[in-house]
Amino acid sequence: MDPITAIAAATTAYNAIKKGFEVGKEVESMAGDLGRWMNAIHHVKKEHNVARGRRFGSVEEEALETFAAKKKAEQMENELRNYIIGQYGMNAWQEIIRIQGEIRKRQKAEAARIAQEREQLIYNLTIIGLIVFFLSFLLPFIWFVYEGLQ
Repeated sequence: MDPITAIAAATTAYNAIKKGFEVGKEVESMAGDLGRWMNAIHHVKKEHNVARGRRFGSVEEEALETFAAKKKAEQMENELRNYIIGQYGMNAWQEIIRIQGEIRKRQKAEAARIAQEREQLIYNLTIIGLIVFFLSFLLPFIWFVYEGLQ
């Protein structure tokens, strides 16, 4: 996801969260919006770090785009952090960040497991394919030898 799309998604979710806070909704009832917002913020930060390491393309343009998106994301994050701390206490934001980290670790482990299973499946299919290939040459030869002996 490019920084512009990510910051647009973050802004949409942020506006929904802010409106929810204004009408007195609880954080729990806005979990979906918070999740979408945090995911978009993660993409903005990730893209900023990726863009910093690129050596091709319009470096200046990409740098400005990712910098602007990152600063907007930081502003939204600060406002939401202050609101959540004000509503639920000092440890609330840290708990959200901790839970977010645990979920990311779980997702990363699941992705690694799926990649491992895919590699194992490809390996197994390759072995089966090689066995079938060699048997397709070996069986006619055995049949020819057997017929020749009779």
